[in-house]
Amino acid sequence: MPKRKSGSKTKGGGSTITKSSNKNVKRATDNQSNLQIGGVAGLIAVAVALIGNRLVGNSGDNINITSNNIIDTSDLLNRVQKSSSFQLKHNRTLIATDDIPSQTVLMEIPRELMIWDLDAVRNEFIREEILLATIPSTVAKRAALLSAYLALLRNDFSTDHTLRLQSSVAKQLPSYDEYKAFHPVLATIEQMELLLGKHSPAFRDLVVLRQSLNDEYDSFIATSNKFASLVSREDYLSCRLAVQSRAFQIPGVLPESEIPKNEQEHYTETIQIDFTNDGVLSIEIINDWMNSHINNNVMVGGYDAVKRRGRAWSTKAIRPGQELIMDYGRFHDPVLFGQYGYVPSDGTGVTIASVAAYHDIGGDLPDLQQMMLYLQFDHGYPECIEKELHPAAFRLKELKARYLQEIAIDSSRWALPLPPRLSTDVTPLSTTILPDDYTVPTFDVQVYEYLEVHALSISLPCRIVTLTEKDLDNAEEFLLKDLETLEKTASPLDTPTLQLEELQVSPTWMIRTIHCMRMMASAQKGIYDTTIESKTREIMALASDGKSNTLEFNAAHVTLGEMQSQEALETWALDVLQSVSGLSPDLYVRSEPC
Repeated sequence: MPKRKSGSKTKGGGSTITKSSNKNVKRATDNQSNLQIGGVAGLIAVAVALIGNRLVGNSGDNINITSNNIIDTSDLLNRVQKSSSFQLKHNRTLIATDDIPSQTVLMEIPRELMIWDLDAVRNEFIREEILLATIPSTVAKRAALLSAYLALLRNDFSTDHTLRLQSSVAKQLPSYDEYKAFHPVLATIEQMELLLGKHSPAFRDLVVLRQSLNDEYDSFIATSNKFASLVSREDYLSCRLAVQSRAFQIPGVLPESEIPKNEQEHYTETIQIDFTNDGVLSIEIINDWMNSHINNNVMVGGYDAVKRRGRAWSTKAIRPGQELIMDYGRFHDPVLFGQYGYVPSDGTGVTIASVAAYHDIGGDLPDLQQMMLYLQFDHGYPECIEKELHPAAFRLKELKARYLQEIAIDSSRWALPLPPRLSTDVTPLSTTILPDDYTVPTFDVQVYEYLEVHALSISLPCRIVTLTEKDLDNAEEFLLKDLETLEKTASPLDTPTLQLEELQVSPTWMIRTIHCMRMMASAQKGIYDTTIESKTREIMALASDGKSNTLEFNAAHVTLGEMQSQEALETWALDVLQSVSGLSPDLYVRSEPC
């Protein structure tokens, strides 16, 4: 049974990372480089010496860590376990063997069993070979450097005995073959297109993520032939997925006992990473032993810089036979699938409804011709618009296409997260074994109550689409003012409040807007070559065959969630339109393009 899990408090992935310049990171002259690296080398030597002292006996009352290798997973668990009321089952899952009261300290993780991105940048090989490789953002760079370091550790790149313990920890993480059995990033594009459909938002996000992770490896091997000879693409990707799904951001201010001030200044200047104030990215093996659920019973985190330990404790009573379960945060199902390799099959995750029927809100700015697809119906006009016959309407149509283009990748304008299909505060007995009475999650009436309040928050695109000269005096001038505001915006990912969305619109214009929203939701649902009923049967068949932890099962759940969300939005819009039917005979809405 493949282990599907997370534990990450930081995304660390490619699809959610915005590009920020790293162009100012350049190799210094030889003298400058020697001065910078040499200046910090002494500090690092001191740090290593301090760590070495802790390795031989100063790290705690029950930890006696030496440079010896960790024999196996059980050996590693014995070094951190503080309670005897749970055991490691099936190699990677912690199960309670006795009643565990709430607030019981379960494990303490000494610094020596953590692998930080700070350790990575302190490593001589990393500093000399790949530290200055071009990675698009600081968030991605930190995750990439930690991943590269893990891959080097697993491949025994160094004979330095002080790294043996970290190498042993790194080798306990899942292998490439283990990830390949269930993780969509390692599946072929053809396989994922077949499972999700090439027009699925989750598929498009996955393609971007795959490319970004592979680009990181390409940047490293372009920078260093030595790295290329030591770490294969498969080595790097398996460690990158481990960081993506198992790394924790330890926040807060690190004291100088962990990182001296002048060492931090060096990193700020050369690689724009502020460990002191932003914390560190940490791999802690215990994250690999617990699956995740919104209703967790264990909390992991909290680093004590004096004792140099993190810990895990129970947040509620845990009964015998129950999994120890952590919570990684609130992410949408498509993000869970791409980043972590699974979605919650009970419906406690978040799905998304969208009116972006003709473009990808997760990509680059689309061209005007693509945005014209939204305007192909000429809603609100008794006749289809022709340039020669309707010059004013045609000019307005061109402005509307520009407006749609400017807001095209601001997801808040197009996509609405919906409440979970299952709302519960009950912690499941197991996250990997389905209950005997398992049913596929569906939305209940509460989603329509939610849409009644929130659906119009994504009405701006359709408000633009259905606008005519009769709806707004000086419509062209009005749009031009908003366009001027949009063109001054620092980022197209986060556009400001606009006049058009604050405007009180006429009942006729609003009805056309909701009609447009229904059409967009229906078009989105129609991209799938299946039905909700068929996908439901597929999921139940996989569950009956014992394939509930497979790539196919999780992909089917992603598709089902996308389709159900579009249907919910479509049904809400239909209900509204039926409630106002007959009020506006001059809507001029079309079901076929002009």
